[in-house]
Amino acid sequence: AQVLNAIPGITAPVASGGMYSFFKVDGLTDSLGEAKRLAHEAKVGLAPGSAFGPGGEGHFRLCFAQSEATLERALERLDVALRR
Repeated sequence: AQVLNAIPGITAPVASGGMYSFFKVDGLTDSLGEAKRLAHEAKVGLAPGSAFGPGGEGHFRLCFAQSEATLERALERLDVALRR
């Protein structure tokens, strides 16, 4: 969550456990479309918040079930892509 929260416009609650982060992106109105863009451009797979119901729009779900090195690279690419 600390790395996600360092990206401007991201609000990621600190999870007490589990392997997912459900984070909000300021101004995001099409999480499915943006998830597709990020998969294509950043090569990072995120679940669109809209898949979790109307209250999930504007969010993404990221799974942390990866090696630390893989997750670090993914977050770096995500940071760059979300700043566009």
